[in-house]
Amino acid sequence: MSFRNARYAVEEAIRSIAKNQLMTAASVITLAACLFIVSVTYCLAANIDYMLTQMESAMSITVYVSQECAPEQVESLRKKIESVPHVTGVTYVSSEEALDKFREDLGDQSHILSGLDNDNPLPRSFVLELDSIDYWDYAVSELSLLRDYGIDEVKHGKDAVNALVTVNNVLRAICLVIIAGLAIISIVIIFNTIRIAVNTRKTEINIMKYIGATDSFIRQPFIIEGMILGLLGAILPTSLIYAIYSPAISLIQSSVPLMDIDFRARSYVLAALLPLLMIMGVAMGVLGSIASIRRHLNV
Repeated sequence: MSFRNARYAVEEAIRSIAKNQLMTAASVITLAACLFIVSVTYCLAANIDYMLTQMESAMSITVYVSQECAPEQVESLRKKIESVPHVTGVTYVSSEEALDKFREDLGDQSHILSGLDNDNPLPRSFVLELDSIDYWDYAVSELSLLRDYGIDEVKHGKDAVNALVTVNNVLRAICLVIIAGLAIISIVIIFNTIRIAVNTRKTEINIMKYIGATDSFIRQPFIIEGMILGLLGAILPTSLIYAIYSPAISLIQSSVPLMDIDFRARSYVLAALLPLLMIMGVAMGVLGSIASIRRHLNV
């Protein structure tokens, strides 16, 4: 495409967009709504994956020691736990240490535990670390065989991680269905927008064909119009995510106790989201244009 042809195509595309403002606005808004849902889905998925990574790296198995277990039995139990395959670390937590940790977690409300110093109900425990989360179930099953040696209960957080994975998968499936529906609606509206432009320029197009204009030359303005609509539809949700992402994360962190779990930085999210939305927006815009030209323009 020569510079002159490119300039002509861009000017015609902009002129058509300005002329059909209502349909242009409908196309951009619908496409922006679709891409905004894509953006929200990506933000949720990226942060859930990040949370899962943090939870997996921080996950540990807690083995609670029976109250009847004597000190020498506790030491014997420790050695048996250390001998379990894939257990890389064993930390003993006394009842006093558990109470101090409980006080620390309560913060300003720790005064409610003031009467427990001489009557501490918290059990002794061992905190286990594994070399890989893949051996989690195996380690739990091996520990269950040691109950007769003083183990009262074995607790772990894998169920919470599995629940989070399930929620993540269901959320993605629902959003994919919604995105597919909105994408079809966006393409149809862009299709109709380009069709209006084609119908208003039929006489001009016929003259251009009569004097020898090529099919590609006639198509170019409509393709570029679709690209512009797609880019505009991508810019809106990107700007919105940029504006609301950090305040939304701050609100969640201040409202919901999420322990020490962090969220993805806005720069990380936008670095992946911006090119994704641009590509999707342009692709849907071009697809709508091509479909409109192919059906309503005999070139």
